[in-house]
Amino acid sequence: MKKIILIWDFDGPIGQINSSYPYNFNFENIEKEIQNVKWLIDYLEQKNIKCCFAITGFSAEIGMYPFNFPDFINKIAEKGHEIASHSWKHEWIPLFKENQINKSLKRSKQALEKAISNKQEVVGFVPPHNRPMTWIRRGAFSLGDIGIWPFFKMGDNQKLIHLLKSNGYKWIRVSYKNIFMKFGLIKKNRTGRVFKQNGFLILENHYTGFDESVISHILSTNYETYTVSAHPFMFSLENKKESKSNFLNFINQLTDSNQNISFVVPSELL
Repeated sequence: MKKIILIWDFDGPIGQINSSYPYNFNFENIEKEIQNVKWLIDYLEQKNIKCCFAITGFSAEIGMYPFNFPDFINKIAEKGHEIASHSWKHEWIPLFKENQINKSLKRSKQALEKAISNKQEVVGFVPPHNRPMTWIRRGAFSLGDIGIWPFFKMGDNQKLIHLLKSNGYKWIRVSYKNIFMKFGLIKKNRTGRVFKQNGFLILENHYTGFDESVISHILSTNYETYTVSAHPFMFSLENKKESKSNFLNFINQLTDSNQNISFVVPSELL
């Protein structure tokens, strides 16, 4: 069986404000993202597909809609989808101190679990900004982090994993490229692989989007897992790999392929 792990980076307003391009923020985009998720959970229910929504903890706090929406997060959980932390305020991890990221991990987990009324434990973490990070243990270095390890402790994935384990998390989606990957010397699953490291589940180097290349990759190969990610807001942009039309085509081709394909949430692999 081919297992498709579908993860949505549901940034919320705080994520849009703290994104890579904060000065492109537009209030209308807040409502667009939420409306896209509302459509999405109805569509997934029709297709009997469960996936993971990585949500910023700030969005789960008690407050004013559309900046905070704990009831809506609870509804997503009620539909059977996994809720993961996307940090508390969409922090770019390499630039923050260890105690700051520790607080983000704690508060986001607490806020999300409170919002979903103990329907599930939040055990997954999806780092914001979707950029390759340094991972010394695996020979990966990322000068684009600005906060470069060892000058910034949180610039290394291994430090982040250690913090996650100490806060009760059990899996992470990571992005990194070692020297062999950068020069194409390793034949790899372009949607990454899933493995355990000291009992901690690693979802490694996912694919972002739903274009024909990833559809072809899934249908023409025989890996056990395929991790695909997207941002709900991008549904509204037709010229992007994450558009709604590409997503519908992605689902239709996979479900109509007659291959043994199942959509699973990360915690099922623990």
